[in-house]
Amino acid sequence: MARLATALMIMVPVAAQAADAPALPALTLVVAKPVELMCRTKSVVVKTDAANATTGELKFSLVLKNEATKPPSGAWRIVSVADAHAGSLGHREAKVCAEACPLTVGADGNIELWSPAPKSITELKEGEMLLLAVVKSKTLDLRATTFSGKEIEALEEGSCRTGS
Repeated sequence: MARLATALMIMVPVAAQAADAPALPALTLVVAKPVELMCRTKSVVVKTDAANATTGELKFSLVLKNEATKPPSGAWRIVSVADAHAGSLGHREAKVCAEACPLTVGADGNIELWSPAPKSITELKEGEMLLLAVVKSKTLDLRATTFSGKEIEALEEGSCRTGS
């Protein structure tokens, strides 16, 4: 019984310290080391003549190229997307980002995926497309908005995991 009490006295402070420790990000990019994200997403195309909601798998490749820039920057591309996931950004961005599109790392550590390039919505011309997707570094949640001009074209969200 004395051993149990001693063990508990040792473990309780260690458990309390672990609970107080800040959570490490689930995703940290390292220069020149590609990371693949496999995501299960739901997308909704909101323009009137397009498909409605679809769900499916989407796989990205991310690579940090320069951590010295402000903000740190790199590239991303679509690796694969489920055929039935017709509303996914994977289908819309497959040609534009076949080689690579830009990514930036926010001050909060979240990864911002852009297509075709970082730009303010207010700068978009009629019919010009812009994608901004954010992957939360702590949870690997994905949220994406595609704009056509200043109007929302599509929304997508889901959860991701790292893998090869």
